[in-house]
Amino acid sequence: MAVLITNLSIRNLGEGSSLSVTISENRAGVRDIPMTASVKKAFGRQREYQFMMGINRDYEMDGMKGFIFTSKNGYPLQPSAVNNVLYNIMDAYSKQEATKVKRGYRKLEMMPRISAHILRHTGCTRMAERGMDVKVLQYIMGHANIAVTMEVYNHITEYARIEKEILKMEDLMVI
Repeated sequence: MAVLITNLSIRNLGEGSSLSVTISENRAGVRDIPMTASVKKAFGRQREYQFMMGINRDYEMDGMKGFIFTSKNGYPLQPSAVNNVLYNIMDAYSKQEATKVKRGYRKLEMMPRISAHILRHTGCTRMAERGMDVKVLQYIMGHANIAVTMEVYNHITEYARIEKEILKMEDLMVI
């Protein structure tokens, strides 16, 4: 199973705004992405949640429907709404953490500010750390230019490559 990646954009209509589906400016941005069984299962749980909450799952926007992450009325979540959800989670964590600090359980550990873009970058980083083929990673991330992918990939794998090369020297150094 794969998911089509598209962009949602907000058009200003004077007194209000409208959400629309836009196709990426580069060919690499429009793609089917294979997903792992655990991602497929999580998406299925999200669809079940929508059904149990009575959320309209047939909302159509610009000829597309079947959105996975929607508001209570079935509209696809705007990018800013996704970030607001993340910010609310971080704020709730910070409040709990502050309470624990006051009770003397531990030293204050604040959560860094996380956005959807940071999660995307983290996903790319983790795939690179696991040794994913760089061309596959480029496709998944929708980078038109391999140099963008290589910036992340090389950053992560650089030290591991150095260690690997040093270990090759171990066989030569018999004492």
